[in-house]
Amino acid sequence: MVYTLTFPQEMIDSIQERIEVLEKCLNDANPHDEKMAEMIEFANIQEISLIQLKEELGKLIEKLINKSKLYQVICEQSTKGELPLLLYVKHYFIMKESIDIEFIDFDLYLITKNQEILKKITINIVEQFNQSKIENVQIVDKDFYKLLIIRESLKHLLQSLIKACLKTNLFTEQEINAFNLGDITPQESEAMLISLASTEKWDYVYRKLA
Repeated sequence: MVYTLTFPQEMIDSIQERIEVLEKCLNDANPHDEKMAEMIEFANIQEISLIQLKEELGKLIEKLINKSKLYQVICEQSTKGELPLLLYVKHYFIMKESIDIEFIDFDLYLITKNQEILKKITINIVEQFNQSKIENVQIVDKDFYKLLIIRESLKHLLQSLIKACLKTNLFTEQEINAFNLGDITPQESEAMLISLASTEKWDYVYRKLA
């Protein structure tokens, strides 16, 4: 199964723009500048300094750039045949970390205005998750267990996406339920999924599903 992994360059551009505004704020804040006033107000609401806000935005940019680099590797590998499972798993968890920082842990969406990007990503990941549903499987083989690991990784990402979408009012609970995702509670931790994807040793999965 092939998964389309999209990367929103707009998100990096939006956050980079806010970092540039913060640079100006720190050097010579002009309260009459709308963007500067917005950043200063946001920092006050969060009860942090402009320097701390800049650091948080910098962390998010670093994660997004890492995700972008990984996506490029995936694109290159896709032209050479089968993709390493580990790339998929790491990509999903980098996405999860980025969503958690911007939309859940730090409310950066209030200044980055990335709600529509979040909506597009959510729809895309929901489609990938639904494509990964395992039904009427007759033969248990290596590809079957790879699919299980991808599906478990997607559950982690989906939980963050849904929480962020509800927090930003992008989707109602009724709309989320309409996705028909079923139980998206992960059965395995990030560390275990990365370990399984890295070693591609399936004994653990066999034992658990037996």
